[in-house]
Amino acid sequence: MSTPIRVPSNTHPARLPPNYGSLYPATSNQQEDQYVSDASPRSFRDTMESFTGSYSRASILYVAENLNAPPSSINEDINTPDQQRPLDEEERGRISEDSKLSRPFVYDEASLGRTLSQRTATGGNYHLFPALSRHTTVASVLSQQLLQQHDMDPHQAQQQSQLKSTFLQSVFNAVNVLIGIGILALPLAFRCGGWLIGSFTFLFCALGTNYTAKIIVRCLDYAEGSSTYGDMGAAAFNESGRAWVSGVFIVELMTIGIAMVVLLGDGIQSFYPEIDLITVRIISFFLLTPTMFLPMRKLALTSLVGILACVCLLMTVTVDGFSKSTRPGSLLDPMETEIFPSELYNVPLTFGLAMAGFSGHAVFPSIYRDMEDPKQYEKMVDISYLVTVGAYTIMAVTGYLMFGLETMQEITQNLANIPEYNKALTQFGVGLIVLTPLAKYGLMLNPVSLSLELSLLNKFEDWIRFHPWRKHLVTASIRIIVSLVIVYVATVFPGFDRVVSLLGALFSFGISAIFPLLCYRRLFGSSITWKESIVNNFILIISTIMAILGTIWSFLPNNL
Repeated sequence: MSTPIRVPSNTHPARLPPNYGSLYPATSNQQEDQYVSDASPRSFRDTMESFTGSYSRASILYVAENLNAPPSSINEDINTPDQQRPLDEEERGRISEDSKLSRPFVYDEASLGRTLSQRTATGGNYHLFPALSRHTTVASVLSQQLLQQHDMDPHQAQQQSQLKSTFLQSVFNAVNVLIGIGILALPLAFRCGGWLIGSFTFLFCALGTNYTAKIIVRCLDYAEGSSTYGDMGAAAFNESGRAWVSGVFIVELMTIGIAMVVLLGDGIQSFYPEIDLITVRIISFFLLTPTMFLPMRKLALTSLVGILACVCLLMTVTVDGFSKSTRPGSLLDPMETEIFPSELYNVPLTFGLAMAGFSGHAVFPSIYRDMEDPKQYEKMVDISYLVTVGAYTIMAVTGYLMFGLETMQEITQNLANIPEYNKALTQFGVGLIVLTPLAKYGLMLNPVSLSLELSLLNKFEDWIRFHPWRKHLVTASIRIIVSLVIVYVATVFPGFDRVVSLLGALFSFGISAIFPLLCYRRLFGSSITWKESIVNNFILIISTIMAILGTIWSFLPNNL
């Protein structure tokens, strides 16, 4: 009797508790009940692991939740070795429904038989998503891996899934998702656009995405059972909307991987400028590829490195700026800056560079569903944006004042070129940024490689059925090839500024502004007031223009 490839059915992504990183199996029912009832951390280590686990879950598992797994994997892991038979539609629906660990809402029993092709309006809402009980995502597999790594059985996981994120944890998750490597290029955005265009673009991106983050939850609440960004797309545009979301996220994650490779290479060259580009890329490949083989639990523990690096970099830039009394690199004697840019050719790069820091909207639906008090969602978004915009403003303004028209692709490159700075402090700040790719490369590319693995393993099931080593060969080969492709593209693609500009112009505008507005208009077109319609159309038109121009300029020859 053959053994099927074991891919879990719709466990639905690991609504693991915020402190899943420190979960241990209970030894008795009493201990289980005590653990469930006492969700507060018991030590500093538990607190840190709680925030780390909550962030890693929010930042990557819920992005993977929007990546489709092969349809044939639905009933693989449902059949046991003693029960190798195909399941009919009713059984698959029942088992898949039972296997969902934690959707935080109740399905309408009367709508269980409906499918996405049978869209029937009931009281203004579409009861679409009970059919999604048969929809399997990459996050289903990742969540199952995490459960196994923590020795949790489904019953324990179901109990733990009742825990929700506190308001502070939700703010923490949102800030961590928003603040990323795009912060390094913000001073360059002001160099390209000057104070006038740079400030307008930055404020437009901040206020516009703050608005769209709030209308996303209205789209989620419109369709009963909707809980993810992909669900929102399916509600507005049927399954084609979900397919578009899945495809965009695959490309976005790969682009982030390219940015990580470029960032690591630039960091290496800042310490060892004599090393040529090809050697740097080879070193990067051998440093980054092993992280793709680490278990998700270990990768999750590194997820705080990014925000820690950004905080330390802000401190480093500020201290260095006030420690030097003469230009360049001084806040006491600022460099020459421009109110209006003298080189209009580079202005479109400003759009993508400024928007790259506001690309976390795919995660906001899950943060919303994960909150203890969803009524505080808008307040949470506003506080998260105050923190994020504050950090971005400090970096953009100080960096541009310190280096003016000499601002480089990454602010860390400028810092490394000033010998008068405190060497230990500067190397520490730049070094943490270099560590960011090592900490997050495997985490960001795990859903990409897993998507390919699921597809190939299902296609070549007969070939690997009786030879487990072949499965390991396929999975290892895929991860190495994915990393090779990422490093190769990072070698031939322009520098960090162009990668970040592409991330902002194509993906951030598309995911954080344009697509939410289109979904909102599709679902609420008849009830939108004329004032709201003006706001929506203004944001949509400006975002579309910026996205098109920014994307085109990301591929044009470098003129910086």
